[in-house]
Parts: sequence; C-alpha cells; structure tokens
Amino acid sequence: MKVSIVLPAYNEAKKLRNAVEKIEEKARDLGYDYEIIIAEDGSTDGTDKVAREIAEKNPRVKHLHSDERLGRGRALMNAFRNCSGDVVVYMDVDLSTDLRHLKDIVSAISEGYDIATGSRLMKESKAKRPFKRDFASRVYNFLVRLLLGSKLRDHQCGFKAFRKSAILEIGEKAKDTHWFWDTEVLVLAQKMGYKVKEIPVFWEHGGETKVRFRRDVLYMFFQILRMFSEELARSRKFFAFATLLAIAILCLLILTIGVGNLIENLLMVRFDLFAIAGMLYALSFILRGFRFKYVVEKLGEKTSTGFSSLAVSIGQTVNVITPIRLGDLARAYVFKRAGVSYTCSLGGVAVERTFDILSVAIIAFLASLYLGKSYMEPFYAIAFAFLIIIAIIALSRMQNLVGRIMQRAKMAMNPFDSAVILILSSFVWLFDIAVCYILAQSFGGISFAVIALAVSIGNIVKAIPVTPGGIGTYELALTIIIGLYHPYSTAFALAFVDHALKNAVTVILGIIALSAMNLSLKEVKS
Repeated sequence: MKVSIVLPAYNEAKKLRNAVEKIEEKARDLGYDYEIIIAEDGSTDGTDKVAREIAEKNPRVKHLHSDERLGRGRALMNAFRNCSGDVVVYMDVDLSTDLRHLKDIVSAISEGYDIATGSRLMKESKAKRPFKRDFASRVYNFLVRLLLGSKLRDHQCGFKAFRKSAILEIGEKAKDTHWFWDTEVLVLAQKMGYKVKEIPVFWEHGGETKVRFRRDVLYMFFQILRMFSEELARSRKFFAFATLLAIAILCLLILTIGVGNLIENLLMVRFDLFAIAGMLYALSFILRGFRFKYVVEKLGEKTSTGFSSLAVSIGQTVNVITPIRLGDLARAYVFKRAGVSYTCSLGGVAVERTFDILSVAIIAFLASLYLGKSYMEPFYAIAFAFLIIIAIIALSRMQNLVGRIMQRAKMAMNPFDSAVILILSSFVWLFDIAVCYILAQSFGGISFAVIALAVSIGNIVKAIPVTPGGIGTYELALTIIIGLYHPYSTAFALAFVDHALKNAVTVILGIIALSAMNLSLKEVKS
C-alpha cells in the first residue's frame, strides 16, 4: 500500500519547509511507501518558489502549482487525481493536529474504512482554541447533524484520510470548492454508504488562519441551507407532505366558508373580466423578461427580452409545481443553453428576488398606511430584503462558486441600477395586483388599497417555500386580509380564482416556452 500525503498550501511560505520535514519524519514510521504532494493554490507570498525548491531536492515530494486560486476543495481534488497512492491523506500546513494521529487515520483505511477523519469534539479529544471559535464550531456541527443528517461530531477538522477510489467518486458529487468541501464530502459519504471512522485527536490552534470568521461563518451557514434544500428537492416524502399541506389548507378554508357559499361566489365571476385579467397577467411576463434582461446586462452578459421572457416563464412554471423554488435553478439552466453563465443568471436571480421582496413590502406598507392599519409583515419583509443585500455583499468576498455568483449580483447593487430594478419590480407587482383587482369587480368591487395590501402580503407569505407554488398559503393570506373588509366567502373565492388564474397562465406560457426551446419539463426540473 502506498500513502499520498497532500498539503493544501495558500500563502504558507513561512511554514511549509517545517511542515514537510515533520510530516516526512512521521511518514517514515508508517511502514508504507509514501509521497508528499504540495497542492499550492495560487499563492502570492512566494509559497510556489519554496514548494518548487523542496520538490527539486526531495524525490518523495511533488509540487502541484495553480496560477489562479482554486479554493480548498478544488485544490485538494486536483491533488488527489494526481496522487499515486492507494490511500490519500490531507492535513493543514499549520499542523494544528498532532502528527502522532497520522498512523491512526492511515490504519483505519487499511482496516477497511473508506474515510478516517480527525475529531476535536469527541470526549477523548483535546482541543485548545479560542472560545469564540470553539462555540461557533459546536453550533455549526450541531446544524450539520440536525439539518443534513450526519452522524459525525466534527466535520471541519483539517486532518483526513481517504481510500483514493472512494474520494474520487464522492468528490465528483461535491459542489462546494472551498471551506465547506470537507463537510459536504463527509455528508455525501455517509449518504452514499461509505464507511467513515471518526478519530479523537489532540489539536491546538495554530494562530494565524485563512478563515475569516464573520464572512466565512455566514458562507458556511448558507452552504448548509443549500445542501438542506437540495435534500428536500430530492425527497419524495417532502414533496408529498408539501402537496398535502396545500390541499389541507384549501380544504380547511372551504369547510370553514362552506361549499355552497364558495360555489355561489365562484359563479359570480364574470368571464370577460376573467379573460382580461388572464391576458394582463400573460403580458406581465414581457415586463418580467425585460427586467431580467436588464439585470443580466448589468451583470456583464447579453440576452434578449423575448428569450428572457420565455426562460422566466419556464422557471416560474417549475416554481408552481415544486415547493422550494427549483424554478430559479431551472431558469439558470435555460439561460446557460443560450450562453449566459450560471454565475450571471443565478446572480441575476438573487438580485431579482431581493427587489421582489423589497418592492412588495413597500407596496404593502403604503397600502396599510392608506387604510390606517398597522401590519408587521411589510416591516419584516423590508428588513429581510436588506439582510439579503448585506448577505450578497458579504458572500461576494468568497473565492468559490457562491462568491462568484454574489460578486455578479453585487454589480447591480449601485444606486442607479438598484433604483431602476426597484421601479421595474414595483411595476411587475402592480400588474399582479391589477389582475386581482380586475377579478374583484365581479364581486361588486373591492378597493385597490385592500387588494394591494392583500396581494402583497400574500406574496410575502408565498416567498416562504413550504407548498408547491405557494398554493394554500397565498389563498389563506388573501382571505384573512380581504376578509377584514368583506365577507370571508367573497375573500376566499377571489383569492382562489386569482391564484388559479395566475398559476394556469404561468403553466400555459411555460409549456409554450418549453416547446419553443425544444425542452422538456423533466429535463429542466432535473
């Protein structure tokens, strides 16, 4: 058996020689053939020169250089592919983990495990680090176990060994390229049925660190949510639960109002108003397409209003039939086929969603002022929109896919473009409100302010993706708000017809767009 020991090195010129010497000393005691690979990742402090010198003098040391920063995950995977060992090990250059544990993790692989990982959080472990980082680590690992179903205690310890064939297969499925890579690999390994052994280690904080606490904690949290949402998207049980929840809410509303009252109110809907409202909502997709075209161009790439409108309708169609907004990813896939990068289209979606929430919240706030009512939802939504903006700015500093997406999104956050996008978003939602207002004329008329408040709060609630297309939650919100001013039977009938019309138009346009682009719904969903 041969062991390949990988050192991911970014700006480690001062520590690298000492690390290689100490590692080689321990590697000789393993009893196996070995090699040391320095995965030097776009360093700017002369680490590449130091690594080259070491490799030239020592035949057991190999230097892999990258001109650009790959990120921790990509740099490691590149090194693993170039290893000649049956077992691949990696550890941080600062040697925070005591090297006496090198034999422990290599032995675990020889005993039949696919992965062995050091743990600072087992009872037998001894870890010396600042309280702030220890607390953050414990909270982080708790969330990983809670949301991602991991059985391990410590996911981020930079001291791991893998069976090479196993990590190459797992690494192909891992999407993160930087700090979250360790966690994602361990979670995926467990789900794929690989045997993972956690080994208590003696660990001491190495002083300087490449991790930027506030920025990277936020990034890691979003990565947990990303994996959690992906798990939900693949879970048939969750989809079934979300669908049943939507049906349950609608049934509860129908039973509360009465089937007879609902049918009586539905029969009051005028066909001419229904047709006008449907055409108006269909036209709103041109405005949605123009808005996204504007955003894409501000992010540095090109598209047309026509193509953008078709892509948006496909994305919205997928959102109607799935509970966790997979349509936003489907839209990015459609744009990718037209040459728009994922970073641009997903950055554009981040911008669009931010200003959607902000514009809807502002409309709700103004409507509530006009009606003399006080609702907290608009304030929460405005605060949430600003938190998203802060998150975009913070995450844009990441040197990975998430960072590149947010760097694109940040390009549209200047005052002028923000104002234009906010105005366009406001018009998009005024179209949405106007559709409901036109339908409301079938019931003798409901004030525009009431409709504006109800539809705005309905869309704020709908943004929480717990049911497919917000079905049930949207109707509930509209029924409650409009029911404060008109009979609940009228309120629910209007909410039901309004949402059914909008979803039907969306799906019809989506099917037309799919046909025009020679795509299938199954393809864009997957």
